[in-house]
Amino acid sequence: MTALRHPPDPSPVRPKSGSRLRADAVSLGYDGRRVVDDLTLAVPDGRVTVVVGANACGKSTLLRGLARLLRAEGGAVLLDGRDIHDRPTREVARTLGLLPQTAIAPEGVTVVDLVARGRHPHRGLVRRWSDEDDRAVAEALTLTGTLDLAQRPVDELSGGQRQRVWVAMVLAQRTDLLLLDEPTTFLDLAHQVELLDVLADLNAARGTTVVMVLHELNLAARYADHLVAMKDGRVVAAGDPREVVTEELVHDVFGLQACVVPDPVTGTPLVVPATTRRRPLGTPAPPTQEDR
Repeated sequence: MTALRHPPDPSPVRPKSGSRLRADAVSLGYDGRRVVDDLTLAVPDGRVTVVVGANACGKSTLLRGLARLLRAEGGAVLLDGRDIHDRPTREVARTLGLLPQTAIAPEGVTVVDLVARGRHPHRGLVRRWSDEDDRAVAEALTLTGTLDLAQRPVDELSGGQRQRVWVAMVLAQRTDLLLLDEPTTFLDLAHQVELLDVLADLNAARGTTVVMVLHELNLAARYADHLVAMKDGRVVAAGDPREVVTEELVHDVFGLQACVVPDPVTGTPLVVPATTRRRPLGTPAPPTQEDR
């Protein structure tokens, strides 16, 4: 995986502050079971937003709602000031790219054919495949380190390779907004960092708005401009990671006693779990003061 061929300008031009994508008092759920309740969230334009929280807190459901895959039971998701469900599907797909948590490729499809599907929103009844489409696919393969896999069937790849190919398909779409649900799934630590670097470079060089769900809180704090912490279907904190990630929040959201210290490389918050001395499996914990 490589960085962008042209390094981003050290002072990239950022779009004016605002929010093209927002959730306005949105409630979302499945089969009568509410998962996200009366949630309001403005996605900052031209920034990297990362959503964190414990399992089953509603992160992926929120992303599905923002991506128009799930219709709100209450409130609305707005794209450029209009209800996203009032917009034509192809129009939304030209603006917003999505990597879902679970993606299934057609049997036998090759890597290059799958990545090329990211160009479908830009093609109409009369527009044929173009040099621009070729460039978009080649760049996406190069950025994700999958160019050498181009002719291989997707179903023969490892989990990590498949994940990078799916990310390549979303990048080939070349949208202004990217929504990625756990994009680092199946990736080892080195590939996680490389992929997040690519997304950060895209944001810096092109002003692409990125929204990600991540499980790894330290990586989230390192790469987010705007960090959103969720609990029980609601946003409990949002803002600069240096302000959001506190020992109190980690305990409240994740149920974890931890120390929060500055990352020695980036200065962003680094969460260090505060654990007791390891005991052999099955050995009871020592009594607390209350037990004595």
